[in-house]
Amino acid sequence: MQMPSNQHIVILPYFCDDEIKRYLKIADKLRTFPQPDAKVHYLLASSPRRSPSDELYAAYSELGPCTSFQCPTQVFGYPAGPTAMYWDAMEFIADNFSRSDGFSLWLESDMAPIKPDWIDRLSNEWYSGQPPLMMGCYVPEVYKYRFFRQPKLLLHPHVNGGACYATDFAKRMPAQARNGVFDMAVYQHAEMKDQVRPSRQISFSTLGRVRRDLLNSDKVLLHGFMQDKDQFIDACLKPLTQREQNSAAWNPLHERLENLGRRVRVCFVRRGHRAMFENMLLAKFRMEAQNRAA
Repeated sequence: MQMPSNQHIVILPYFCDDEIKRYLKIADKLRTFPQPDAKVHYLLASSPRRSPSDELYAAYSELGPCTSFQCPTQVFGYPAGPTAMYWDAMEFIADNFSRSDGFSLWLESDMAPIKPDWIDRLSNEWYSGQPPLMMGCYVPEVYKYRFFRQPKLLLHPHVNGGACYATDFAKRMPAQARNGVFDMAVYQHAEMKDQVRPSRQISFSTLGRVRRDLLNSDKVLLHGFMQDKDQFIDACLKPLTQREQNSAAWNPLHERLENLGRRVRVCFVRRGHRAMFENMLLAKFRMEAQNRAA
């Protein structure tokens, strides 16, 4: 399949009806956005246990060229199943689309575009220099700080999986990059090639702050990491009210109070995914504050 050099692929991986429903809501929102300048091809990647959705194909075919694809790898469970689907999709793109210098965006069902020109802005950032191997939300080293003990490393630096990847990414990654959860595994290999581009336009958000993030001009795509997925997508897609727009001046204060509350919570949330989540958001906050001050 011949692609223009500036065409991008948006991958929608899905396992179940709930994910299809969220993607249909996103499609409804995308139809209200103006036609982008960038060329977009939608790849609907279903689980090996799930037949491709005709409803999803009909919805995204209205937005642009669309391909349904059932992932062949018979690997299930979390996180091995989503990782296998990721590599199935990336191999399909590398094998079935001619070389393009555009990106392939792994758009999970708890991610929502929030700006009408979202894809064009990501495209402009992708082409703001030599196109990289990957571009997305950078997560620095995450530590858990404990009283009278050495800090404990919770997460190594990486780019969150809901990111943009070169269309020939599967061919350019070594076999070792497929060992482990895909976003953690691929980062070190792309970073060694100096081809990772951190992006502030793709950002984590939470149910407590998503409405404020809609007002942030730097963000075009939000990821509701460890949030109720349906509530998060609904909060992303609901139009801003006049009251919310008028209260935007208070957002920096809300940010500081939220961060203070998080610093208190990490003293009591000692283990598990919640501890990792709270400390990760704190690490992101500290990094972004340092970047603003530099």
